[in-house]
Amino acid sequence: MTRLHWSAMIFMGLAAIVLAMPIVVVSAAALNGGRTMLFPPEDPTLARFVEFFVSEPVWRTALYNSTVIALGSAAIAVLAAWPMAYWIWKRSDTGSKALAGLAAMPFALPPIVFGVGLGFMWAFTGGLGTIWAAILSHAALFVALPLVTISIGLQSVDRAHLDAAATMGATEGVTFRTIVLPQTLPYTASGFFFAMVLSFNEFIVMFFVSSSAFSTVTLQIFNSLRNGFTPTMAVAAITFITVSVVAFSLVARFGDLPRLMGADQTRD
Repeated sequence: MTRLHWSAMIFMGLAAIVLAMPIVVVSAAALNGGRTMLFPPEDPTLARFVEFFVSEPVWRTALYNSTVIALGSAAIAVLAAWPMAYWIWKRSDTGSKALAGLAAMPFALPPIVFGVGLGFMWAFTGGLGTIWAAILSHAALFVALPLVTISIGLQSVDRAHLDAAATMGATEGVTFRTIVLPQTLPYTASGFFFAMVLSFNEFIVMFFVSSSAFSTVTLQIFNSLRNGFTPTMAVAAITFITVSVVAFSLVARFGDLPRLMGADQTRD
């Protein structure tokens, strides 16, 4: 093994340690029996997990709100991204590219700018502080993610299959249902999971859109900071980590991760 390989292995090992240390500290802090986040934990117990998921209405409601907003916004983002991605794939004209640019703009803007704009918009339309406004806000913010993944999936569709379907007299609808959609399902699911995870963890836009009418887990963590760092906040952090790991593991298992990461699979 060359010196370069050894250097790469040492670097990756150090990076893994740096990434793992905060996770270990937070996970251990969640086991504290008292109300103070200490490391190592004192009087280890799982009571804070029960408090977060079952017994404490504030945290339970915040988790419910985060789940509803994350799943709802991710679903709407996918539904909105599909027609745009399909139009770009079929036409690839100036209009479709301009539409894709507009769809990606909220994700490219600083979150605080987008959040302030949404706050004013929902205030004028009467939606400020409602769950449905939060769902639509996150859908608009993260629609760029499924748009990218679905576009990558459409580009990977085997043109020979399309030509064969056209030769056999299949209509565009039949071709889409039997060839295009099945081949792009992993990319659609990947876009859904990416949008869901980011929505579940997002704070800035939700801060402006909720207008203190409801709390998600991220907002509840912020609200709880006035009482100091508590073990229940560590449980919330573990929940974020778990959701992210599960979602990205599903993407890696069932999606085309190399292509999604930008690998050129046309080369051997």
